[in-house]
Amino acid sequence: MYDLEQLYGIVGPNNRHELWNGKIACSFNNADRALLTNNMNQSFNGYTFTLITQGELHLMSGMQKMTLRNGEMYVYYPGSAVTVTAVSPDYTSICLLIDTSMAHDTQAFRNLIRATVIPISQFGKSKISFSDADEARLLKIMELIYEYIHQPISLKNGILEMLFTIFINDLVSIQAFEKARLDISRRTEDIFISFYQLLQENFITQHGIAFYADRLSITENYLSRVVKKITGRTVVSCIDEMLAIEASYLLKSTSLTVSQISDRLNFSSSAAFCKFYKRLRGVPPLSVRAE
Repeated sequence: MYDLEQLYGIVGPNNRHELWNGKIACSFNNADRALLTNNMNQSFNGYTFTLITQGELHLMSGMQKMTLRNGEMYVYYPGSAVTVTAVSPDYTSICLLIDTSMAHDTQAFRNLIRATVIPISQFGKSKISFSDADEARLLKIMELIYEYIHQPISLKNGILEMLFTIFINDLVSIQAFEKARLDISRRTEDIFISFYQLLQENFITQHGIAFYADRLSITENYLSRVVKKITGRTVVSCIDEMLAIEASYLLKSTSLTVSQISDRLNFSSSAAFCKFYKRLRGVPPLSVRAE
């Protein structure tokens, strides 16, 4: 998956002023800029929050067709699949991008998962609609982040982390009514959030459920029930999907051989990796590279 530095290698050097320390970026987008998303071969290893300020954005989020208009936000988290299908000529938006390296280091991380992964898993809710007041408040915070990224001041990292924390906590507060509909205990939620962080940090080296259950000091069956309840998927399928996304990125964006990719992703052999990839994506790895 792309990190934020690599993503800005795609959107171009003229936009690097929007990026701070490879961890956080904020951009104002038009119709042409929105279509650059389709130049990415695979997923971004981070979180994005795109608030539409004018016009319409049409996209495919996974298998779901979606139209976003003024006052609506599209939320992306690592491993999501998104394709922009159309955009109106008058389209404008502001987009906040957070690399996982920053997300995992902030106090807001647990609320970040509450604001992104859990609502999307439960409701397919990657689109959020706001009241005028909520939209205006979130827009001000995003504009402040943009402004501070451009300011030559000391302690910038701390200020940006604080603003990001405010943004996420506000977003969770806005969505609190959705959480009230969830039949999920706080302990279940906490276990899932801890698992999700472990998954992002260890999926390349740890392919089995035992590692994650052991790190969380719970049984494998208990972890399986928690993940299934929130995502509807098994632990193994979550691990496999992250591996498949990373494999596709390496196949499309690097010159590494299949054997080297197999080693990098800690498969026992190239044959095991090829069998895994064909099972997940329906085609052998080399056919992806040949596209």
